[in-house]
Amino acid sequence: MSESGVPPSPRTPEDESNVIPVRPHRHVGMRQPEGEEEEDLFMRMGERDIGVGQKLSYGFGHFYNDLCASMWFTYLMIFLEKVIKLQAARAGFLMLIGQVVDAISTPIIGIASDSDALPKWFTRIGRRISWHAIGTILVTLSFPFIFNTCLLCDETTNEWWHVAWFIPFIALFQFGWASVQISHLALIPDLSHVDSTRRTMNSLRYGGTVLANLAVFGLLLYLLGNCSSSEQMIDAHDLGHFRLAGFIVVGVGLLSVLPFYIGTREPAPVHNYSRLNSTTSHASQLSRMHWTSWFGHIQFYQIALLYMLSRLYMNVSQVYMPFYLTIVQGYNKTFVATIPMISFISSFCVSTILSIPAFNKRLNKKALYVFALVVGILNCVWMNFELKDWRIYSVAAILGISQSILLVTSLDITADLINKNTESGAFVYGAMSLADKLANGIAYQIIELLNPNCDAASHDSCSSFYRTVMVYVPAVCLVASFIVLLSLIPAEIGSRGRRRLRPEDVLALIQEESERQEAQEEAERAETLTA
Repeated sequence: MSESGVPPSPRTPEDESNVIPVRPHRHVGMRQPEGEEEEDLFMRMGERDIGVGQKLSYGFGHFYNDLCASMWFTYLMIFLEKVIKLQAARAGFLMLIGQVVDAISTPIIGIASDSDALPKWFTRIGRRISWHAIGTILVTLSFPFIFNTCLLCDETTNEWWHVAWFIPFIALFQFGWASVQISHLALIPDLSHVDSTRRTMNSLRYGGTVLANLAVFGLLLYLLGNCSSSEQMIDAHDLGHFRLAGFIVVGVGLLSVLPFYIGTREPAPVHNYSRLNSTTSHASQLSRMHWTSWFGHIQFYQIALLYMLSRLYMNVSQVYMPFYLTIVQGYNKTFVATIPMISFISSFCVSTILSIPAFNKRLNKKALYVFALVVGILNCVWMNFELKDWRIYSVAAILGISQSILLVTSLDITADLINKNTESGAFVYGAMSLADKLANGIAYQIIELLNPNCDAASHDSCSSFYRTVMVYVPAVCLVASFIVLLSLIPAEIGSRGRRRLRPEDVLALIQEESERQEAQEEAERAETLTA
């Protein structure tokens, strides 16, 4: 052992006196003589991939979340304002609370999911799937109370007590929802290293999102279209319809996660190592990416901003579409289900095409994203005019096409950023979601503070307000996305440069892997004895 604490390099393959004592492992190599290429420092990693069955079962994993999200984003604001009769600013405050809790939860859950925070007996099914199960339980316990009235309130209760009633259920729901979202996203780079497979899983995931939204819109179309009330606008008489819809969503959601838990097999985590430049065709060195390491890469911030703007465009359009249809365009309340349904049918068609490996292998992500931006901006311009008959259906279809491409492509780009650094992949998705949720929550609150609190006497001002919200806010998000994308066009997503590892870093990594192997073997022996 030298004075620096680093063992000298072996001089010949036969000389074993200076070899670092560590168990053989396919992800660990040995130091090479000085002067050799850095890419020979570690052994090469194999490409992991999954079959069609696991891809399909993976696609069911976010369906329950999507059912809840469809009701949350499309109907919560109009439910709180028109059914529960909360003031617009207080309805926006509840939406802000939910988004802030979600934003704070996502990076925390990401870090916990990347670590071994849960007990060993709980994580036998996998660290990602464990957090997915926790989130599913929390969503089930909280969601039915959100689309319901305050059970402890009456007509004389102060409105702030109504607000206080919803806060704990919204917070619990958002934490559970974030647990499912982050763990499900983090499974993509864990399950496969193949770019086309990752894109297929993203497309299948979005396909599940589309089907979930279609199911919710169909359900609300049936409930609202067959109600006894003669009112053409959503009002307090529709409380029972939204309450029933909430219970149905929970029941269907619980059934939908069964194929995911049965068919998805999470691989054992490969800790600490991944290719640093695995987007290149030649061998690359392996380097650990701790969750704090991401803050040193400019692409992390660029892609987080790109994802945030994409989600803000989608969510603002979805949240305020019911107001736009009923107040601006003058359609009756059944259209708050039929028009979003048209939008998501077109989304489903696009996501299905994008999920075909033979097709998506030939697509350039950045060019596809630009196409969606241009289509989305032109659609925003069209929405500024009166839309009757076929025009409103065309706008809805185009909106769905743009949203589908933006979401699938932004998630593909995020997976490319993670590359094979799956040891901290959940944190990356959590950080992206944090920026997304905070931006959405702040945007909703600002919009609701500016809301003129519509009534019959202020119809014109309300119409002008919601037209502005649906046209200009999404358009600004799309233009900003284009500017961010321009900064990414010359870059290779996921490439983090080449750097020489210090000898002490090499030794630390090898020793850490050796200790982890020992702990794993001890756990396996304990399991064998108990069995």
